[in-house]
Amino acid sequence: MENDDLGNSTGNHSRMSSRANYRQKASSSNSDILRICTCGREEAVRTSWMSTNPSRRFRGCSDDEGKYCGTFQWVDPPMCNRSKDVIPRLLNRLNQYESAMKRAKE
Repeated sequence: MENDDLGNSTGNHSRMSSRANYRQKASSSNSDILRICTCGREEAVRTSWMSTNPSRRFRGCSDDEGKYCGTFQWVDPPMCNRSKDVIPRLLNRLNQYESAMKRAKE
């Protein structure tokens, strides 16, 4: 398990964009299967936006109060190194354009 992808890292990996770290629901029928976490809560499928696994879905505890029981499983296979390099740079560029447009409107 990589804590970086859960947003719990104190290392030097940064979150990408202003998007929530893992709030996006998955739409794949394989990931829509209801599962119960070891703590008794419903597991949720979320999306990692960390630079180490951009846009990679994972399953974990659905507690949104900041408590985490440790349940974690990747839904998507690992990305190739090229994707891990390109996606963060594209998202960063998009964020820069959006910020510039926002400043121009002000």
